[in-house]
Amino acid sequence: MASGTFTWLTLSAAISQLGQRLNITPSNSSLWTTNELTIYIQQCLRIFNSLTWTWKKDFTFNSANLWNSLGSVAGSPRLRTITDVYCYTELEYMLMEPPSGSTWTGTNQFNISVLSDALQGTRDDMIQLSNCNQSLLAGIAVVPNQIRTLLPDSVIDVARVRYLPVAIPPATPPPPTTLEKDDTVAMEFYEAPLYQQAPGTPQTFSLSSEPPLSWQVDIPPNLPGTYEAVVLQSGTAFNPPASTLLGVPDDLAWVAEWGALAELLGSESESTDRERAAYAQQRYQDGMTLMTKTPWIELGKVNGVAVSLDSIVAMDRYSPNWDTNPTGFGPNIVVGGIDFIAAPVGSAIGGIVLGNAPFLDSTNTWVQVSRSNWDSVLDLCQSRAMFKIAGAEWKEALELEKRAITACAAENVRLKSLGAFSDVLDQRGLQQERDANRYNKKGDKG
Repeated sequence: MASGTFTWLTLSAAISQLGQRLNITPSNSSLWTTNELTIYIQQCLRIFNSLTWTWKKDFTFNSANLWNSLGSVAGSPRLRTITDVYCYTELEYMLMEPPSGSTWTGTNQFNISVLSDALQGTRDDMIQLSNCNQSLLAGIAVVPNQIRTLLPDSVIDVARVRYLPVAIPPATPPPPTTLEKDDTVAMEFYEAPLYQQAPGTPQTFSLSSEPPLSWQVDIPPNLPGTYEAVVLQSGTAFNPPASTLLGVPDDLAWVAEWGALAELLGSESESTDRERAAYAQQRYQDGMTLMTKTPWIELGKVNGVAVSLDSIVAMDRYSPNWDTNPTGFGPNIVVGGIDFIAAPVGSAIGGIVLGNAPFLDSTNTWVQVSRSNWDSVLDLCQSRAMFKIAGAEWKEALELEKRAITACAAENVRLKSLGAFSDVLDQRGLQQERDANRYNKKGDKG
């Protein structure tokens, strides 16, 4: 038996127990297929992990780049694997349509384009609100003597900008400069009379008073070169029947599905179901609150030695130009938005992260859930499966969902009680959000 693996509940037994909960008989077996129940079990294990933060895992990788996303690093416990096609299939089950994935063989109430637009719109909202798709945008051209820089329309927000000047030979190039985020009023108050006057080395950049898809610097750069920026990117556009990664953490794909269902059932004519649309919208909002509080990283190591986790804002404030030496700073791990980190290049980077909820063991036999938590997962599965039924039976099944959420809250309290500083650990991955004050700028994410 592998250590840390549950080997008491087979997938077939789990499906059978869920079938018993739903009272599946030969006369009503067409309501729920085995594949549908399998998807519900897998998705509810993800929901359970989202509510309890159970599956914390060690992870180490060799850093070849300064900036890395734990959603794409090979072998990451947080690797993003769920596609839009997976979500279309579950949405089709929950809408009582044929589960044809990225094509459409169902009724005239919906079509694959409508599902795709609803899912993509919700996914894009999730990215903007949760800051879960940051990346490094390098090689942005600097135009000497110009204060404004235009950005591609895939950029949602800019967290950090560096100016990398190139000297005109035979001069030695000056060092890169990390620009402080500011606004034009502060520039006018505190940088006059130099503000927007003689070209030189910019020191700050502004987003607040600029047109969309641009930033402005305080001093026009006097040398050519490039900017590099840590930006929040929009997700990849869906294009069914091609399969596209959803673009948010796997364990929160269910949040995007609820948001899509709220839009689909809130539309007019044949597909309208205001009651279930309101319920789905509430579940989406609850999921977003959960997403912005999830402790996706708790501890960090560089070359086997425990190090601090510091936000981009804090590093730029207290150790300016820290990444001028990408192999030797710190050692510490710099935390950006969800899954986005910087660490010394060439080092073994490790830590404890909240991994994706596993479904089956390595033999594809055993469902990965404890005996004490399986009943709560079953409650979530039964409630989710009843959504398609609608009416009084579905509303009665919501009591099971409430019971499961209450049990998950109790489990979360139990897990927190295992450590004296669990509350501190759970906040470490959220430092960039607090230090950048994104909550106040974008409103209460809950």
